[in-house]
Amino acid sequence: MRYHFLKWVFLLIATLGWMRAEPVNALIHEESPYLQQHAHNPVHWMPWGRAAFEKASREHKPIFLSIGYSTCHWCHVMEHESFEDPEVAAVLNRYFVPIKVDREEHPQIDRYYQQVHRIMTRRSGGWPLTILLTPDRKPFFAATYIPREERYGQPGLLDLLQKAAKLWQKEPGRLGRIGEEITTLMQQVSQRESAEDGVRIREDLSRRFVKALEQDFDREHGGWGSRPKFPRATTLTALIQIHRLTGNKAALDMAEKTLKAMARGGIYDQIEGAFFRYSTDGKWRIPHFEKMLYTNAELLEAYALAAELTGKALYRRIVEETVSVLERHYRDRNGLFYGASDADSLDPETHKKEEGFYFTFAYDEALKALKKAKIPEPEKALEACGISEDGNRADFRSNPYLKEGAACPASDKRVLAKLRAKRPYPFIDTKLQASWNAMLIHGLFTASDLKSKYAQTALATLEALKRELYLHGRLYHQKLPGRTPKVPGLLEDYSFTIAAALDAYEWSQDPAWLDWAKALYAQAKKEFYERGIWYDAQGSFRNPLSLEGGSYRSPLAVMADNLLRLAVLTEDLKYRQDAREILTRQSRVLARYPQTAPMGVLVWLADRYGYVVLKIPAKRLPALRHEITRYTAYPFLLFRAVEESLYQACRVDRCFLYDRDEKGFLEKLARSLKVKN
Repeated sequence: MRYHFLKWVFLLIATLGWMRAEPVNALIHEESPYLQQHAHNPVHWMPWGRAAFEKASREHKPIFLSIGYSTCHWCHVMEHESFEDPEVAAVLNRYFVPIKVDREEHPQIDRYYQQVHRIMTRRSGGWPLTILLTPDRKPFFAATYIPREERYGQPGLLDLLQKAAKLWQKEPGRLGRIGEEITTLMQQVSQRESAEDGVRIREDLSRRFVKALEQDFDREHGGWGSRPKFPRATTLTALIQIHRLTGNKAALDMAEKTLKAMARGGIYDQIEGAFFRYSTDGKWRIPHFEKMLYTNAELLEAYALAAELTGKALYRRIVEETVSVLERHYRDRNGLFYGASDADSLDPETHKKEEGFYFTFAYDEALKALKKAKIPEPEKALEACGISEDGNRADFRSNPYLKEGAACPASDKRVLAKLRAKRPYPFIDTKLQASWNAMLIHGLFTASDLKSKYAQTALATLEALKRELYLHGRLYHQKLPGRTPKVPGLLEDYSFTIAAALDAYEWSQDPAWLDWAKALYAQAKKEFYERGIWYDAQGSFRNPLSLEGGSYRSPLAVMADNLLRLAVLTEDLKYRQDAREILTRQSRVLARYPQTAPMGVLVWLADRYGYVVLKIPAKRLPALRHEITRYTAYPFLLFRAVEESLYQACRVDRCFLYDRDEKGFLEKLARSLKVKN
């Protein structure tokens, strides 16, 4: 009896000891997968909100703000180096109020502090984003990733925190004044961005857009800049559409050079399909291994447009493989798609996570697998697939890419896919975001000109979005599977969802989708529009939006495009008036820096040349939708089914062409829609 009593005592002590060894902070109550990743740090993290701000004010402590997301490699590195370190945690807990923000949950907070970083450092930001604030949230320091110890001349986090704490104790007024100056500058930037410009935009905007992009174009490898190199999907789409509108050869040349290079490069998963977020080198070979839904959604549109325009099998294959991967790995049972997969993945032998481990190959293991599968000349096969003995990474592993003139056969890819399928797949952030899913829906509808089944997938996804994220007449930003959404919709959610609903209306001709698009716009204008300015979010913490793109296309530009489409489809000029107000207020960006606003340029062109709705006899619409490209490449066409046998072409305020003969109608249409370069 005594033995059993002592046994339970020891078990209880051991259990309590284990519980004490596992720290828990306030993030444990949050749903965000990113915040949950930090819930067991020894740092006393708090979520963004009143409780954290009141604590900072009450204790007169500066705020340590860290912004990141769940699949970010350098966020993980900073966590392992610093936020799991007891010494760093002790300094943060004693002298600061640490706040964690998931930038995917609160993009408006991230957008604001990325701008703070640009102003304070004169460099672009990124993640993790590190900001030091006064208790009343005035920024006095900004950085991105900071190593724990000094490295390559960069101060270490521990030393930086200790110095900042001492300076705050001795000279809080000095840091407060810095915060006031930065806040004032931010207010000036906000006022400048929201000011009504009314600058005249010259008629040659598309030509100037292309010329500006040519100046920074990498003629050897495609893309823009050196490294890191991002896909810039909306820029590619704009170049393709400008070529379709004007025949500008330079636009198509840049787009194709880049699309081909990425499709053959390591930024594209050569074994399974879908794109990584960006390339760390200028040749597209070594990516940052995150796969983001928005990256693939926007590139899906660009490749689908290129495939339709050129008929090239390479672009069609990229579309098909990308959709296949997204459906296989990223689709939830409710019909929506997950947001991202991690850059890091587990090495089963070391039990440590390494960047890109799942996607890369050691030469010997790959050679052994090909030999076992009896692939002829396996050494040459690996060379063709970009897998070498020395590798192309510091760990001597290879990230596959296709050399010039080489092809990695499908049979070899299947063997390599089976080999890596034995490894744990990277962590997938299962957040279901309205804006990113709506982007994918738009990409799928665009790709449906290649395969009609993609339209069915798009429609099913939109129905799931409406069912899961549109509750009681309000759109929500995101949710986790099986949970009720809590974060109210942002302007980006409304913008991209309206675009998807208009796509669904055109494809299905179901007026319910058009009605929903109109209702969403009315709600968006009520919540995000104030005296000529569109904001990214509701409430006190919000930013005026511009036509300039960021990680993906500008939600404001998408909204302006929605309005032009609504105007034509509903024959209501008030929508065009709202679109033109956006273009007028944002005219300075388009006039001076068009390359920064590719979607804005497309919207201006759509307004300049006009969306045209083709009213087609209902029985002929499905077939004619695919056949129309044989007659005209005009990029701003919309479709409506009608019961009569008359074919008509109409702009927002007039119909300009009609005929009862289909071929005659299409030939006249092609002549009327020609635009001079």
